[in-house]
Amino acid sequence: MTCRLCRIAVLIVLGSATAVRAQSATQLPATQPTTAPATVAIDTPPAAAALHVYLGNLHAHTGASDGTGTAPEAFAFARDVAKLDFLAITDHNHLLGGEKATPAQRTALYVGPGADAILPAADAAMRPGKFVALFGQEYSSMSKGNHVNVFDAPAVIDVPNGKFDGLLDWVAAHPDSANKPEVVQLNHPALGTAPNRVSKTEFGRDDFGDDAGWVAHMGKVTSLIELLNGEPGPKDPVGRAPQIMESHYRRLLRLGFHLAPTGNQDNHKKQWGTITEVRTGIIASELTRPALLAAMRARHVYASEDKNLRVIVTVNDGLCGDVLKTPGPLKVAIHIDDADEFAARYTIEAFRGHIGGTAEDVISTPKLDGNTPAGKFMAIDGISLTQPGEFIYFRITQSSAQGVDRLWTAPVWLETK
Repeated sequence: MTCRLCRIAVLIVLGSATAVRAQSATQLPATQPTTAPATVAIDTPPAAAALHVYLGNLHAHTGASDGTGTAPEAFAFARDVAKLDFLAITDHNHLLGGEKATPAQRTALYVGPGADAILPAADAAMRPGKFVALFGQEYSSMSKGNHVNVFDAPAVIDVPNGKFDGLLDWVAAHPDSANKPEVVQLNHPALGTAPNRVSKTEFGRDDFGDDAGWVAHMGKVTSLIELLNGEPGPKDPVGRAPQIMESHYRRLLRLGFHLAPTGNQDNHKKQWGTITEVRTGIIASELTRPALLAAMRARHVYASEDKNLRVIVTVNDGLCGDVLKTPGPLKVAIHIDDADEFAARYTIEAFRGHIGGTAEDVISTPKLDGNTPAGKFMAIDGISLTQPGEFIYFRITQSSAQGVDRLWTAPVWLETK
């Protein structure tokens, strides 16, 4: 479903502010500013004029590895039943066809030539302007550094589990369809690690000498991190992600990674797109595979607990996910639209942190009521980035008769060099 500008959900154009103690509904002490920043209606910022928001899932499995069903079945269900704009099938590279499968058997399941193979199925499932079928592989294992998704990989990854330095060599030797290194996503960082801690082997942390080497090497290809993940169990709230990993997101940002958050379902059953209301939002010029992959690489992505809340954040002349070169006050403007919660109330928290820091502060908490009129955006003053290495991301809390949902944007970073 293509989103026209009048239905684009949230635009944020950034400004300067006095720091306030950090606040989080689940993890940080709550300290509100004495007065909310003023908001003023403005016209569409130029950076958003030709953009749309597309909602889908970047982490799903089939019977080709440890899930159920076939690739054609998964893409058709996501497109026609769940009504997603995109789905990425990311079966485990080392489990394609089972642990005893030969390299030729794994290649046949991934590349083809059979119609049920993942790459041919993705091409067949495409519907221009309506649905994009993405593909990739989930690399490594939980016991050897956790999992990462490698998108648009042209062949089966044959690197031993846990050898993330070898994975980077493989990515360099196997460019994607745009002749660039594949986009990499860090999957479910909270699994298998202590709360609020990055393990010594996490995502190849032990393969690059020290943290600076790890961030420098893995950060070259890694642009996404799962903040929301998983299929709910019997005791989990219906429609909600059982894994909410905001603290891990923050910790990796403070280590120096430049990452955008995603919200995925990690499907293993025949419920691709319906097992939760969680979505990844991708901000792109059109609903095509090249446009979505380019937006993912640029970190123009967000994670949402709401299935149809659409958000675009412009930062000065760009988007959240971009790097700024000039310190000082920023311009912030917000347009919110939710087709079935048009009277919802919104609190927008701006979290400011620093690479090498220990915590984030909430520096602004404007509040808005209901959907913003089509073609208008609400400008907010009082947000700034002044020190190299600072970053800001936004958490938007939606409250309505249907409940409370949250949405997390990518950061913007200040780097003056």
